[in-house]
Amino acid sequence: MRVLAAAAIIIAIIIMTSFAMPAFAEEDPAKAEANKAEQQKKKENEEMDKAYKDTLKKTTREQPVKKADPWGSVR
Repeated sequence: MRVLAAAAIIIAIIIMTSFAMPAFAEEDPAKAEANKAEQQKKKENEEMDKAYKDTLKKTTREQPVKKADPWGSVR
């Protein structure tokens, strides 16, 4: 539960800062380019995360092989 609360706080902070960044970037051209680079990195990270999650979904976990119990029906 604590992990979910911490994740929600972090996501809220990220969302709030993402809304504020374009307004600050309009003031200074150097900040605009820095913001562009940051957005590009964020997009690349999201693409990598998506590819990773898709790969995890594609891999199937095989069920462990049950050991044979020759005395199973006798017990």
